[in-house]
Amino acid sequence: MLKSFYCAFLTGLLLCLSGITSTSLSLAQEGIVLSNGEWPPYFSAAFKYGGVGSRIGSEAFALEGIKVTYDYLPWKRGLEFARTGQIEGAIGWRKTPERAKYFYFSTPLLSANVVLFHKEGSLFTWKTLEDIGHMKIGATLGYSYIKKLTKAVERNGGKLEIAPTDEINLQKLAAGRIDIFPCGKAVGYYILRTKFTPGTADMVRHHPRPLIDSPLYLLISKKTKNAQELISRFNEGLKQLRESGKYEQYELESLKGDYLPTRAAPSR
Repeated sequence: MLKSFYCAFLTGLLLCLSGITSTSLSLAQEGIVLSNGEWPPYFSAAFKYGGVGSRIGSEAFALEGIKVTYDYLPWKRGLEFARTGQIEGAIGWRKTPERAKYFYFSTPLLSANVVLFHKEGSLFTWKTLEDIGHMKIGATLGYSYIKKLTKAVERNGGKLEIAPTDEINLQKLAAGRIDIFPCGKAVGYYILRTKFTPGTADMVRHHPRPLIDSPLYLLISKKTKNAQELISRFNEGLKQLRESGKYEQYELESLKGDYLPTRAAPSR
């Protein structure tokens, strides 16, 4: 009888330990795969931490015990993989009614604000496009604001010059060939820091008023199990990150160039 008691006791103990170990492994292995892409300095496989947007996404989930793996793909392909449920979600997208059919959206991950870059010492104030319509404005081909700027300069006697890249427009701005140039703040300073000499880069500043406030989000596919729970947990982790001061710290580090790549981004 004593032997049977010990056998039963040992069996129960092993089952208990097995359950604890299984639970621990389950928690340790909890993770999520998100598509990502190349949009420096927000997102890039070559950047430290994958860029500021990637770092914020990873650490917000980490505060909720979830490990993120990023699959770097062309942006449209990555979104399609997430839409069809081949991976759980995608990071760094704007909210649209069409995407809302297939995804749950987080609270804003970060803002890719578009601001007006200008040459240092060129002071101006503005509240509407009419206030800058008399100026010589640079624009990059394909940007959504071109139609509105075109109307503003036509009404106010200014001029709109369109170039193929942001880098060319910043070169024209530094040379005094245009007065202002709308560009994503982080993107503009990334180009100035990496493509221009320090002396030239220091000649360019930005107006604090944003032309476009453009939030980016984490998307979780509606085909993903517990998708709404994942969004809730991410939002809670993001809230903690903001309250701790680390969110602001990461943004400042990115603007200073602390995450710049030491190697080339892999080709896909």
